[in-house]
Amino acid sequence: MKSNNRFNQYLGIEIEHQDENSCTAVLHIRPELYNSIDGVVHGGVTSTLADVVMGHAAAPHVNGVQQCVTLESKINYLAPARGNKLIAQSRVIKRGGRTIIMQAEVRTDDGELVAVALGTYARVKTTPQ
Repeated sequence: MKSNNRFNQYLGIEIEHQDENSCTAVLHIRPELYNSIDGVVHGGVTSTLADVVMGHAAAPHVNGVQQCVTLESKINYLAPARGNKLIAQSRVIKRGGRTIIMQAEVRTDDGELVAVALGTYARVKTTPQ
């Protein structure tokens, strides 16, 4: 799926699946994404990946442009993010009028759960690019 988000492109986040209730994305780990402990992905990268899959499922992009913004998010880190890639999956918890409550899990390529996130998103009106 195409996204015009340059930051996501810079990180290398690839959307593998997206529908109106869920999203799956992959991030191939590279040394530039490590924190100061060699081989461990920086928590900000993990958090961004969770935010991306939650936002994509909350309101799928139109012509590569996001249709929602994050109002708040919370993440629990459960294990160091190591390996070759991170895989994030999200699902809708509840849809309201303009707000959507989301949940995401981030796992290593061997299936270890490294983080769980909750987020609240708001639909926005975007102008064509």
